[in-house]
Amino acid sequence: MSAEIIIDVLLLMGLLIIGVPVPFCFAAAALFLFLTGDYGGSNFLVAAGFNKTSSIILLAMPLFILVGEIMSTGSLAARLVDFCDSIFGRLKGGLGVVVIVVTAVFGAISGTASSAVAAMGTIMVPRLVERGYDRGYAAALVAASSVLALLIPPSSAQIVYGWISGTSIAACFLAPIVPAFLLMGLFSVWNFVLTRKMPIVQPEAVGIREAVKDIGHKGRRATLGLVMPVVILTSIYGGLATPTEAAAIAVVYALIVGVIIYRDIPLKELWRIGYTAGTTVGVVMVLVFFAVMLSRLYTMENVPQSVVNLLLSISQDRIVLLLLINVFLIVLGMIMDDFSGLLLATPMLLPVIRELDIHPVHFAAIIGVNLGMGNITPPTAPLLYFGARIGKTRLEGMLKPTLILVLFAYLPVLMLTTFIPELSLWLPRLVLGIN
Repeated sequence: MSAEIIIDVLLLMGLLIIGVPVPFCFAAAALFLFLTGDYGGSNFLVAAGFNKTSSIILLAMPLFILVGEIMSTGSLAARLVDFCDSIFGRLKGGLGVVVIVVTAVFGAISGTASSAVAAMGTIMVPRLVERGYDRGYAAALVAASSVLALLIPPSSAQIVYGWISGTSIAACFLAPIVPAFLLMGLFSVWNFVLTRKMPIVQPEAVGIREAVKDIGHKGRRATLGLVMPVVILTSIYGGLATPTEAAAIAVVYALIVGVIIYRDIPLKELWRIGYTAGTTVGVVMVLVFFAVMLSRLYTMENVPQSVVNLLLSISQDRIVLLLLINVFLIVLGMIMDDFSGLLLATPMLLPVIRELDIHPVHFAAIIGVNLGMGNITPPTAPLLYFGARIGKTRLEGMLKPTLILVLFAYLPVLMLTTFIPELSLWLPRLVLGIN
C-alpha cells in the first residue's frame, strides 16, 4: 500500500474523529488522493458518482426516510406505543420492553436508526421518566434499541449493502432478522434486571377481562400501523413490487392513513415533512456521491486487494480473520454512521469475504450487527449523542446501561451471527431458496 493511500486513510479518519461532517470527510479524502495521483482528468470520477446516485435501487432509501417522517408527525407511532404498552406496560419494567418492541416495529417501517431515535425518544423518554425510570437509562434504551432499525426489514442499511455488493436486497432484508430477535430478547431480559431497583410506578392493576378489553381496543387503534410492514414485506416477497416500489407504496399508505383516515397530519404539515425528509436525503446523497468517488479511487489504487493481503499476512486462520473484520467494523461504526460505514467498508471487505468463502448474504447480517453496535459504543457512539440530545440528558448517565447492553447482549449476538452462518442464511434459503 503506497504512502499516499496511508496518508489518505489517516486524513479521512482524522477528519471524522475531530467532527468534520462525514460527506466533507469523504470529499477531502477523494480530493487529496486525486491531486496526489496521476488519473488524467476528473471526468471519470464525476461520472461514477452521478451514475451510482441515479440508481433506481437507491431511490428506496429516501422514500423510507419520508415514511419515517410521516409516521413520527402523525399518531401512527404513538398508537403503536399505546398498543404495546397495553400488553407489557403492567409489568414492572414492562415499559422498557415496549420501547424495544415498538422501536423494532418503527424500524421495520422507517428503516433508519436515527429516525427511530428521533421518533421513539420524543414519545418514550418523557413517558418512561413519568413512570419513574431514570432519564439516562431511558435515553440509553432508546438509542440501543434504535439499532434494530438496521436489522429489521426493510432496512435502509441493507439496501445500501445490497446495492454496493450486487447482492439480492430481498435476501439482505431477511439475513439479520434472527439476530434482531435475539437482540430484542436479550435487551428485554437486561431491561428487567437494570430496572428492578428503580422507583417505577406501575399502572393500576385490573382484571383479566379489563386487560384483554384494553389490549383489543388499543390493538384496533394501532391496526393500520401494524399492517404497514406487512404490506411492505408482502409486496416484496410476493413478487408484487421491488423494494423501491414497495417504499413508494409505503409513502402513499402512510399519507392516506395520516391525512385522510386519522386526520392528525394537517395539510400544511406536509411541506415541513417533505422539507425535513429532503434535507436528510440531501445529506445522504451528497455522502453517497463523494463516497463512490473515493471508493473508485481506492479500487484503482488496488486498496481492497491490499487489505486482503494485509489480513492474510497477519493470519491464515478463518476465525482470527473474522475477529479482525469484526474489530475493524466496530471501530468504523464508532466514528461514523451506518450509511458511511457501509459505503466505505463494503467495497474494501468484499474481496476478503470472497477469499474466506463467506456468503455475501451472511456478511450482510455481520456488517449490519457490527455497525449497529459501533453506533452505540463509546467513545464516539453517534447514536448515543443523538439519543442524549433527544432525551435531554447527559451522556454520562447513559454509559453504564449502554455498556451492559453492548457487552452482554450485543457482543454475544455478534459472535453467534459471525460464527453460525445458519442464523443469517436460514430465512433467505427458506423464503427465496438462495444457495
